[in-house]
Amino acid sequence: MLAVVALVSRPPARTTRAAPAADVLPVAPPATQWSTPADISGCAADPVARVVFPSDRPNQATGPGAIVWSASPSCPGGPGARVAPLSASDVPGAPIVPRSASGAPIAPRGQITASAAPHGQIAIAGTSPASAGLLIQGPASGPYAPLTASGGLAAPLALDTAYLGDMALASSPADTRANGALDVHVERFYSHDFNRNVSAHAPGGGPVQVLTLAMDFRGEALAVWAQRGTIYARLIPNKGPARRLQHLGPAGSDPKISALLSDDNRAIVAWAERRGTQTSVYIDRSALGVRFRRPQLLERFRNPAGLASPAGSPSLVRLSSESVLLAWAGAAAGRWVVRTAPVDLNGVLSVGTIAAPSSDALLADLAPGPADEALLLWTEPLPTRAGQPDMARQAIFAARGTEVGGGRASFSEPEQVGAPGPVSNATVAFDPNSDRAVAAWQAEAGTIDYSIRGAEANP
Repeated sequence: MLAVVALVSRPPARTTRAAPAADVLPVAPPATQWSTPADISGCAADPVARVVFPSDRPNQATGPGAIVWSASPSCPGGPGARVAPLSASDVPGAPIVPRSASGAPIAPRGQITASAAPHGQIAIAGTSPASAGLLIQGPASGPYAPLTASGGLAAPLALDTAYLGDMALASSPADTRANGALDVHVERFYSHDFNRNVSAHAPGGGPVQVLTLAMDFRGEALAVWAQRGTIYARLIPNKGPARRLQHLGPAGSDPKISALLSDDNRAIVAWAERRGTQTSVYIDRSALGVRFRRPQLLERFRNPAGLASPAGSPSLVRLSSESVLLAWAGAAAGRWVVRTAPVDLNGVLSVGTIAAPSSDALLADLAPGPADEALLLWTEPLPTRAGQPDMARQAIFAARGTEVGGGRASFSEPEQVGAPGPVSNATVAFDPNSDRAVAAWQAEAGTIDYSIRGAEANP
């Protein structure tokens, strides 16, 4: 059992002061390596976009990357998935509707998620109340083909990838009579179809609420989900049936979950759960054999400004060096802040804090890169005249970091990615070949904007 790292009363002593939002910057704004944000979608989209780079190791891409999102019914071509293939310089091309080899549209609709897949391909899955769930995969520019999941697909669903290019899918089955059921499918790097189709035997008595997946080098998968107010986990080995169901802790309302599975037969799960206006953040590090113990409470606090816990909290990533970084949303002096810490066999190590001088810092994403680094992405809403955060005017910031000596995570000075505006669901990923980062988010009028860090010229 580990000691609590941070409490609600005050942040840890080591604090980084983030740059303020654009209209309160000094006359000379801080330097940034990010390109000027540009609109890629041209029409309203669902809030969530994904930046995907197929790879078989942290520093080796296997095919072109892409930005994937779901278009609204008012867009040309109608509703459903859109793909903007990324060039060799990571500039997105014109959006395309995924099509089969015969040219027929084959675009998943509704709630979209995407992941890298074997053979330099991208997997895109979608579920919609108005249509059956659909999973497709193919090169960024196409053509795409359906990938059949026994039992069909229903929300929620999750995709994940691992070294070598393995890909896993978890979802509820399409049969609504299978209340609370959960299926996991695994496609190995050498295959063109699912090699494993295993029922995780969720406990029933209620729908699966939130779902995430983690894979390791051996093609094993860990499914973690919230159901009936509890966080559950189940390991899917590369052979045989699913391992026993494990109860990790309370889920509360609106839970958010992140997980990692390691080749040394251990796993880490972090989650945030809300009860009323109070948020609690937990982490659970398994023993050998992926046997979870009692979770550790990292932080508990009353939500600043009445805002829900940010979408990116918590986030666990494995660096190319195999070190693990954790980021979560905490509170200090009545404002949201971003906490970061390395995690190893001894537990959660030194905790650092990124705080905005006169605003909240809302964690959006944490992505690993090919050079033993991670990129932290957050937003800072401008204050209204009443002093409350204006969620329609948020600036986007990023900082690169890694684990350094003494069990600390060190991050660079923040760089502004986007000026204040209506921002939601900002996300980021690294190009394994170039070490450039591509960020995407929903912006003005519901369009999808993007920016590139390290681009030679603005797109």
